Amino acid sequence: MVTTSVEAAVERWIAELNDGLSSSAMAVQDRLLDLWGLLDDGDVRHEVERWITETLDRNLYTSDDLIARLRTLGGLEPINS
Repeated sequence: MVTTSVEAAVERWIAELNDGLSSSAMAVQDRLLDLWGLLDDGDVRHEVERWITETLDRNLYTSDDLIARLRTLGGLEPINS
């Protein structure tokens, strides 16, 4: 099993977003669920949960919006396994 750090997952997602203009809410939700699974319970995880809920009411996200929001997830708290 390959373990991915939260920071690496976010940076990889940002790199992929730089190649496009937008992402569907469903694709964003999938990535957020992956990120959520890497986080310990805490403020960042709760912010990701709120963002996941938001995807239910949206159809599309611009890459610039996603990148800006991902960069605000400072203090990432990886799961301590």
